[in-house]
Formats: sequence, structure tokens, C-alpha cells
Amino acid sequence: PLYRVENDGQNHGSSGTNDSTTTTLGADIVAGTLDQSPPHGEFIGLIDIVHMRALIYPPGAEYLSIEDAIPTVVHLSSLEDKDCQPLEAALDARRDLITSLADVDDTMEDLYLHAMECEDDENDCPILSNISTSQIQSSLRRMTLSKSIMPTMCGAALRGIGVEPVLDGVAEFLPCPLDRLPPQLSLCADSNRSRQQKQKQQQEEQTQSAVRLGHPLHPSTLAYVFKVVHMKGRGGSGDGRVAFARVYSGTLKARDTVRVISPSALAMNEDGGKNKKQKHPTERVGGMLELSGGQFDNLPEGKCMSGDVCALVGLKGVVTGDTLLLTSASTDALPGDQTNGKKKKSKSGKNNDDHWKQYLEGVHLAGLTSPKPVLTLRIEANSSSEQSRLSAALALLAVEDPSLVVKETPTNTLISGLGELHMEIVLDRLRREFGLEVRTGKPAVAYRETVLFDGDEGVETDGFVEYDRTVGGVQLQGAVRLRLSPLSTSESSCIPPEDPLVTLSPETREFFNMDPLASSDEIEHKYPPALKALLSGARGSLKRGRLGPYPLANLTCHILEVDSEMATSPDTMPGAMRAAAANAITTLLETLKNDGRLVVLEPKMTVEVSVPTGRVGDVLSDLTTRRGTVDDVATGDDNTHAKSMVHAEVPLIEILGYANSLRSLTGGEGAFSAEYKGHAQQ
Repeated sequence: PLYRVENDGQNHGSSGTNDSTTTTLGADIVAGTLDQSPPHGEFIGLIDIVHMRALIYPPGAEYLSIEDAIPTVVHLSSLEDKDCQPLEAALDARRDLITSLADVDDTMEDLYLHAMECEDDENDCPILSNISTSQIQSSLRRMTLSKSIMPTMCGAALRGIGVEPVLDGVAEFLPCPLDRLPPQLSLCADSNRSRQQKQKQQQEEQTQSAVRLGHPLHPSTLAYVFKVVHMKGRGGSGDGRVAFARVYSGTLKARDTVRVISPSALAMNEDGGKNKKQKHPTERVGGMLELSGGQFDNLPEGKCMSGDVCALVGLKGVVTGDTLLLTSASTDALPGDQTNGKKKKSKSGKNNDDHWKQYLEGVHLAGLTSPKPVLTLRIEANSSSEQSRLSAALALLAVEDPSLVVKETPTNTLISGLGELHMEIVLDRLRREFGLEVRTGKPAVAYRETVLFDGDEGVETDGFVEYDRTVGGVQLQGAVRLRLSPLSTSESSCIPPEDPLVTLSPETREFFNMDPLASSDEIEHKYPPALKALLSGARGSLKRGRLGPYPLANLTCHILEVDSEMATSPDTMPGAMRAAAANAITTLLETLKNDGRLVVLEPKMTVEVSVPTGRVGDVLSDLTTRRGTVDDVATGDDNTHAKSMVHAEVPLIEILGYANSLRSLTGGEGAFSAEYKGHAQQ
């Protein structure tokens, strides 16, 4: 629901909506409450047009306790004066609400048409008298869940007015966990299987069990850590680490021992070439904190049920995106139905008990995927004695914010994030929370390179690209033929960059005596070093373009054929394959550069500028000089102090320091927000 905040003494509430709000939210806006204000404009309450009742709040409700601030409820049907202005306005708004629902809901449309056919007294509206409150509530919930409408409610948060209807609307209209499918789970032990095999087993599990792990009614505990913060004196890990987790199924209690499964660590802990059983760390939940506004009090006997959110302390190694399972969860329950105490067999003939134990040994949620950084800033402490404190502070901030990337070298420290505002927040936290003043360098924008393809057609090398050199008295010889093609078929010219993908053709797999159906994990860990060197050489060469020191993006490198006279020499074969792959890609990229088909991608930001209507022209001219593209201008009233909203796309490099320029253009009245959209051709 759209909750509008009132922060002054005027009555800004309205049951109507404007086109700009509808465009921003991407759904039809329908009114759920109507302001009720006396002639002098003081905001004292509101009218609920769904239940047809008025909520009158006591004066100074924001300073009263919850019990004393309870509003007085007046049912409009009990009013003796049927011609009073609030009642007439509420009936008109209710009629408009039903009409709006009939436009998007087939069930409400049938009720609407049926009501219009009914014969009622001249003074009664057939729509209002034949459509009940419960039917309106059901229609609102259905359309809200389908994202066809967005109920709106007015209120004044600073005055404590209108909070209760918003909370009631959350419970009545928004989806509950039972309205959604269980989350998609992955099995760590099956990382060596192909994607088709994993999808097939997941489909079989869905048909075998209606209540799967992750479903709110499943008894086994599955929790997801969605945020990690550090609170001094709260966390039991020494650094004050507090993990916020959502419990998808089962129950999580204080003092429980949990297994921590980190998706980010699964790809890094592969050992050599053997699929050894990975041991996941176990930790003990030291306690729980009560989540009550900004207060975090200890709960001696904390318990979190499925669907709830909890704050956990004492987990030393947990990071954002980790999955938590109880160590005893494998024997809590069995999937699938049970009839007369007998366990059903799966199609493979295995007992569900064995399958369930294997399932829980490595099951995890997808984790958190952070966008690639687009801005890098060099920072250094004011003194060498503060450098160790700076490193420790950045380590804590990186745990809390996965989109913050920290790289430390013996000479400097680099932090990378999603924009100028992101960097300013990090620097402000270093100063405010850790007492560290740092010196900063000039920001550097993260550029990428890509190839201009003709539709979906790729570009190939002109036959084999030969590499034959003698390095350190050792001859390295090899030949590679490959093709570069687009990674995705997105029609948008501005998309987030994706790292290049290297694939192998059947002929290349045959050259290395590979299984044609081998998965990417098997290629990395079960086959000879020469194959790994081939992939390493290709990936390494794609990390540096020909127009600048920028990595390539949004393309696939398909190695078609490989040949070498040194196939019988296992000592020099890896070096030859690595050099041959890198040489083939470099040669092809140089050809594309000469043909003008290699371009630089720069990050672009979606910018919203709030500016006085009289200064819109100046702001538009300034955005144009910054290579910006204006998408929309929502102008306010013809008033000098009215505000207008400008929506535009501007390259990130052009809006560095834009806040100072905007203040100069608007006399300090303008404000803007910027959000990363993607990379586009420079």
C-alpha cells in the first residue's frame, strides 16, 4: 500500500490519485481511505471507505501512549443526518472504488453489472446496496496479489494518525507465506551433476511431496540470513555481530546449534579434482533480540516460528545470504506422504529416509547476488597507526554490505561500490561509527568493453590461430579456433554487464577425451591440467580489452577446435594451451577493433531531480550538457514554489559532484536521487 507521510499542519490528504503516481508504481491506484477535515484544515482523522467508518483521533495523539491514542470509531451507517458532507463524500469514494475494481476484476465486474440490473428505491444506489464489504475486501486482495491494483491509504505518521488502517491493510491484502511457493533449494552434494539432471530431480520432488522443505507447514527448520549488522555490546561474537534471519519452515530457538551453509563458499572450497564431502561449520545461537522499533532487548527464551523474522547473536562466521539448518534436522521429518505409518518409495526405489538425509546434508537457498561495482575510490588513513583500524572497520562494513568491495595492497586501499552516494555513506560511517578520518583520491568509473554483433550471429577466427614460440628453452605450440557470440538477447541498450562465458564444442571435448555430457564442475575438477589451462587462458584474455584496461562483458567465447603437436608432452601441454587460447582471443579482438566493432560500455544512472517549476529549464539544459537523456518531466502547478520532477538517464561519470551544481542552479531548493541502471555504449 502507498502510505503518504504528513509533516506539517495542512491537510494534504485526498482520495484521488494523479497520473505520475500511477506511472511510478506501475499499477492502478485505488483509494482505501478518505481524509476527514473540518473547514479550518486541521487533520483529525480519516474515513475508511471499505468498512464505511470514521476514525477520529484524540488531539496530540503523537504524544500519547498506544492505549490512549486509540481512535474513536464512528460507523457511518448509524448517522442520523444522511445528507452530511462526510457521508456523501464517503459514498462517492466507495462508488469510485467499486468502479475501479470492476475495471480489473472479472468477479467484481459481474457483481457490478448484476447490481445495475437490480431495481432499488430512487434514493439508493444499486451498486452500494448490492455489493457487500466482504466482496470488496475479497476483490481488493485478489487484485493486490495479482499486482493489478495498489490500494492507497492516507495518514500522518508524525501525528500517529492512520497507522492502524495501514497495519490492517497489510494483514488483509498483502500475501502471506502460504500464498507463495516454497523457495527454490539447491543441493551441495550434487554440484557435479548437469543442470538437466538437477531440474529433473527437483520436478520429481515437487510431485512427490506437497509440503516440501521451506514450506511454512514443514516441521524441519530452514532459515535465511538476509542482513548482518554490528551492534556494540549486543552480539556475542566480540565484534557485536547480529544476524537478521527469516525462518521459512520449522522453529528456531535460542541455544540451538545450527549448520551454516554459505553459497559463496561452495564455489571456493572445491579441493583439487576430487569431489570430497564438504563439511559445513556449525555454530550455536547465543541468543535472540526482541525486534521492537529501534529497541533491541534480549529474549531469555527466544523462539522464532516459520514466517517470522528474528535477530540472532553469537554467530561468528555468518554473512548475508547464508542458510541455517539445525544439526538434528535430518531426523525431524520425512518428505512425502505417509499412509498407515508406511513411508512411500520414490520412483528410483530408494527409501525417502535415506533421500531426506542426503537432501539435508547440503541443501541451501540461492543466497544473495550483489551487482558489480561501478565506482572505485582510493582511500588512506591519516597516519600509519590508524591503518590497522581502517582495515578492521572496512572488513566489518564489507560483511554488512555485500555490494561493497574492498581491495587492500601494501601501497593503497581501494573501495568499490554502486555509485557516489554509496561511497559517501561508507566514508560517513567510517567517520561517525569508527572515528576515522580518511583521505580520498579521485573516483574511477568501472568501464567495460564488448563487441557489436550483427543480431545473434557471432564472429569467428579465420581458421586456426597458430601459436608457436620458445620460452625459456621450452617450445610451446598450439592452435585454437573459436567464436565470440552475444551472451544474451536483450533488446535494451542499457543492461548490467555479465562476465564472459567460455564453452567447449563437442570437437574440443573429444580432443581431451572428455565425456560429452560432462558438467562445468567436472570439467574444472576431474579432467587433465591442459583443459583447465585452456579455460584459464581464455578467461584471462577476456579480462582485458583492446581499447583500454577494461574487461569484456556480455559475450560468450565458444572454443570450436583445438590442435597441438605437444599432446604427448604432459609437462608443456598446459602452458601451450593457455598461450594458444589467449593468443586466439587477442588476435580476434584486434581484428574487431580495426573494424570498429569493439566499443566501450559506461555505467548509466537513472536520475530523479526534484526542482522548483521555475528552474526546470535550467536543469534540463544542464542535464543535456552532461550527455543525459530526459525521459519524463512531471510539472507542478504554475507556482514559483511548486515542485516538478525530472526523470533522466545520465552517465555516472557526468554526475559526480552533481549535488553542488544542482544547489547552484536551484538556489538550494533542488534535490536528486540516482540509481544504477546498467552499462550502455559510450
